[in-house]
Amino acid sequence: MITKEIDDKVKDYLRQLEEAEGSFEFQVLLEQFKEKALQDETATWFLFKTIIKEAIEKPEVFETKPSYIVGVFYILNDMDNPKSYALIRWFIQNCSPNTPNGVIELLSSLITIFSTLEFKEFMAFAKSTNPAQSAIGFMTLFNLFLENRLTEEQAKILYEFSKTYQNDRYHIGEAPLIIQDYYRETYESKTHNSLDLNLN
Repeated sequence: MITKEIDDKVKDYLRQLEEAEGSFEFQVLLEQFKEKALQDETATWFLFKTIIKEAIEKPEVFETKPSYIVGVFYILNDMDNPKSYALIRWFIQNCSPNTPNGVIELLSSLITIFSTLEFKEFMAFAKSTNPAQSAIGFMTLFNLFLENRLTEEQAKILYEFSKTYQNDRYHIGEAPLIIQDYYRETYESKTHNSLDLNLN
């Protein structure tokens, strides 16, 4: 339960961020909050949670206060710890179908930096009926695949899924075809070459 002291501190932090929006001081503040969070200050984690909650409930904040929201995503990503990952994951689990395309692209690139990601969870996101969540899930797996961070079995699952994947909400572009081409070059050609060696 949040105490009045913590609540007052969170409100003060939010006020500081809003006043500094768009200025050099804003980045300095974010770095200070990052250090506080790394020292496990409770109020800072409530601050981040409050901002993520606002992004979930009001996707228009990405247009009205872009630095304010996106800056926090970068800070959480930089920390790469269970708490910061849990907040990013919470956003993905609850993101609005109206989440801007730029945010989808940013998150699906940023999140691959985290040390621990669950393939099954992101496949579940990719299969979601929420088009924004689906795009984040699919594009995260796409990026992990290109970074060679999927096992051969996981790559095959993504390869088969990419054959039928469609998402009109987000411009996936050539990603499914790139997955298919890269998979064939990496795995199917490897099998073919292995057979050739065995025949010689």
